[in-house]
Amino acid sequence: MRRLVSGLALLLVADTLASAADPLRMVVADAPYARVWAAAQEALRDYPIERLGDGEIVTGWRDRVARVDEAGFRRVAERVTLRVQAFEARITRLTVVVDVRGWRDGDSVPIDNGGPAAHEVLERVRAALR
Repeated sequence: MRRLVSGLALLLVADTLASAADPLRMVVADAPYARVWAAAQEALRDYPIERLGDGEIVTGWRDRVARVDEAGFRRVAERVTLRVQAFEARITRLTVVVDVRGWRDGDSVPIDNGGPAAHEVLERVRAALR
């Protein structure tokens, strides 16, 4: 039982009724804040960083290939805001919001499709914690 308790516990909390623009949260249990903060920075290492500090990482816009459900856009870019907040000595909450914009006919429009990218960011944090 002790082994189970001492293992790294990650809980992904997502409201299935929430829109894609709503934040996605993950609670990390049995890991100190400093370790989770380092994992969050590692997870976003290939994004251009605009702001880093006070438990928040805000990236610049990064172009990516349009997904199947984003057909019709010539270009798609996303920007990530990742917040890391300590609750107890070994309990930390991460909150991620991904803004997505698509370009069509020379105009940039917001796309309500940050959910897949937010899940990917949290999965990268999870991988960095292993």
